[in-house]
Amino acid sequence: MMLLDGWKTFRLIRQALASSRWSLVDLRQVQEERIRMLLNHAYHNVPLYRRLYKEAGYHPEEFRSLDDIGEIPILQKNRLKQASPEEAVAQGIDPRQCGVVETSGSTGTPLRIFLGATDQQWQRVVAWRILFEHGFRWTDRTLEIRMTFGRQFFVQRLGIAPKDWCSILDPPEFWAQRMVKTRPDVIVAGAGTLHALAETVQTLGLKLPAPRLIVSDSETLSPATRQLVRGALGRDPVDVYGLVELSNFAWECERRSGFHVSADSHIVEVAADSGEPGPIITTALGMWTMPMIRYETGDLAEVETTLCPCGRTLPLLRRIYGRRVDSVALQDGRRIFWPFFHEVLGRYDELRQWRILQDEINEVHLQIVVPNSAHGLLSKIESDFQAVLPGEVHLRVERVEAIPFSPGEKTRMIISKVGTANEQHPDSVGQEH
Repeated sequence: MMLLDGWKTFRLIRQALASSRWSLVDLRQVQEERIRMLLNHAYHNVPLYRRLYKEAGYHPEEFRSLDDIGEIPILQKNRLKQASPEEAVAQGIDPRQCGVVETSGSTGTPLRIFLGATDQQWQRVVAWRILFEHGFRWTDRTLEIRMTFGRQFFVQRLGIAPKDWCSILDPPEFWAQRMVKTRPDVIVAGAGTLHALAETVQTLGLKLPAPRLIVSDSETLSPATRQLVRGALGRDPVDVYGLVELSNFAWECERRSGFHVSADSHIVEVAADSGEPGPIITTALGMWTMPMIRYETGDLAEVETTLCPCGRTLPLLRRIYGRRVDSVALQDGRRIFWPFFHEVLGRYDELRQWRILQDEINEVHLQIVVPNSAHGLLSKIESDFQAVLPGEVHLRVERVEAIPFSPGEKTRMIISKVGTANEQHPDSVGQEH
């Protein structure tokens, strides 16, 4: 049974990789077939969706093509959190017999996702596919640094895709020594974890063979962290986007021309015009136990309308901003996202880390990590920002020894406690690099 499951996973990964170069017509047809089946399944078997759709006066029979996807009611995260397992899980399935994953709850109450055996295999395939898109081999040894360890599969004990785990609660020195011991071909961790690992490798003066692949997920990968990881570990990290509740579904092309969407497994919409940031709305086409149809993620992205020169026909996201709340609020309702701040701060080679804090409207506190020898840098940064920030915004710059890193929590580049009453749309300041 284990070998059969492994063979099926292998076959599904090959199919997923092949889909990267399907014709646009074939890709659209597959998406339409899968979402049509998922819609009917959810409506007839999941009380949450039946109630949601009836309230909106919607019926799955109205869906005829992807041109109609905007008519499907959006599933809000709060509504999903408020639903009981019996409401959100398909009828006939006992939630107690399901696998469970849980979000971090960094913006409120954690969300529990129930997965049947087929859903769990689908999520594994979705994750493996991204590794293989970047040259992963079945003989590669992976080091993954997480809060909780994943499952060890039978084939891994046979030496196929072996994996070692480190806890995010261990000190970075332990992660570095584990690298020395295991010499991994692949490292997978959140951006903040990779930053701490790279700093530790530099501090200890370790000289290690560069991994063939470094994957950054879970958090926004800042240009400063990318540069640090590349310098300390010898490999440019691949930025991967996903959510615990949906698995990973967007990943950086090796040409760094944007984020490809795994369109055979997910339908990703951005509710904005091309070139503008908008909310990400995602449908997971392989989740049947607890369907996720037109789920608003709470994150923002920009769409790229041209095909990637790498030859893949998959849709592209030009940029992913992360959570909408992780931005500076302006009095007129606009928001400033992290690329605006990087545009200024990226000029300074001495800068190691930065973070923006906002407690009051028109008040911004910038924390930076720079060497003691960088005299006069604070006033220079403050002057540069005042030249480009809206006039009503007051900026305070503070040098700190380190940006606090809390194990198990996501690293946030912007932490704002401010919302604006007249905020109607996701307009931004300084979107372009």
